[in-house]
Amino acid sequence: MDVPDFVRLLKHRNMDSEVWWDASPVLYASFQNNLNTKYPDMGEFINTMLPTALCDSRYGISGATTNPGLITQAVLKSPQVWRRYIDSLPLGFSDVDKARQVYDQMITEGARLLHPLWSSSRGHQGWLSAQIEGGERMGEDALVARGLKLARLAPNVMIKVPGSEQGYRAIEQLVAQGCSINNTFCFTVSQVAIYLKAIHDGQLRARLHGVNTDGARYVVSFMIGRLGAQGEFAAQAMQRRLNLTGPDRRWAELAVYQAMQALLRRRQTPVRLLLCSLKIDTDVQGREHCWHLQRTGADTTLYTLTPQIIEFLIRRQQQSRPVTPANGWVQIPRRVINRLTAIPYFNQAYFEGDLAPSEFAMHPAFVTAGNDARTGQERLLAFVKATTTRRDLAPARPMSRPAMERAS
Repeated sequence: MDVPDFVRLLKHRNMDSEVWWDASPVLYASFQNNLNTKYPDMGEFINTMLPTALCDSRYGISGATTNPGLITQAVLKSPQVWRRYIDSLPLGFSDVDKARQVYDQMITEGARLLHPLWSSSRGHQGWLSAQIEGGERMGEDALVARGLKLARLAPNVMIKVPGSEQGYRAIEQLVAQGCSINNTFCFTVSQVAIYLKAIHDGQLRARLHGVNTDGARYVVSFMIGRLGAQGEFAAQAMQRRLNLTGPDRRWAELAVYQAMQALLRRRQTPVRLLLCSLKIDTDVQGREHCWHLQRTGADTTLYTLTPQIIEFLIRRQQQSRPVTPANGWVQIPRRVINRLTAIPYFNQAYFEGDLAPSEFAMHPAFVTAGNDARTGQERLLAFVKATTTRRDLAPARPMSRPAMERAS
């Protein structure tokens, strides 16, 4: 198709920008096949963006990010496969142990699928971002211990650590040991600033101990669509007799994105911004659009795309209305900024230092994200328990004559 697509335009402007797969890589091939069946006239576009081997296209997926909910989703897509795996685990394992083994195995398999790209790009691409499950409730030492275990699963595993006060102390320790880091549950410029300090201090400690960090990568996940969705935002606006519109919420998210990018540019840091939780909106005429894609990208930006966002890009491409990244910084209307800065919730996200580290884990969006991750973790544990119960209740198979003879 002659119409340039989003990723091609993004990389034409900045080759360091990337798009990642926001799901388990185990589901990637089936999703690609389904898209080719559903959109037969879009095969060239689909196969460019979603190359079969994950390393056949400069304009395709170049990494992946997971979390407890996404891993559980992938497990439940193939329940029989994972029941057999659970049945193969040692009988002495508790259900919690088994759930963790399933979690780790899924990460290992996803990293294996991305490893050829990681190898061919010399570690620049092909990372699998693996979240520390329950990390939002962990202390520093527990985060470091679990992070190191995840990092040992594969050389291209990037540890996903929550942006809590304890999380940033753990990040410093993990960086000092050479780990690659994705700082997740990030909603404020203050969190990004603390993250940059943790990376800097961790690298200094690494040098003092002779640890090479040259091959490590660092990203910060701004869960952009979650920031404006919190009820606290609207409640504070109402208290100030402000009617918070849908566009106001999107402008607020874009303003924080720009403030984060400005901070990264000032510090000249190796950290890159990863946009996730992207949202599709529909205008009054029923047309779909996505401000998070269309009004960002002038600076180096990584995007993690859900299957729904990828299909949205395909639909728009099919209509010859491709989604395009911004040519430059989008000017946020002054009247909108004036309204937003009257709301403490926005200021806490927008201004560096407006939220103390001790308050990071109490931010409404952080709490919501933590609850969602916990739900995914609980669903995986429930699946493991149901599998174990099914096995325990299954009638014993009659022993064969040779087995009976051996038993006697």
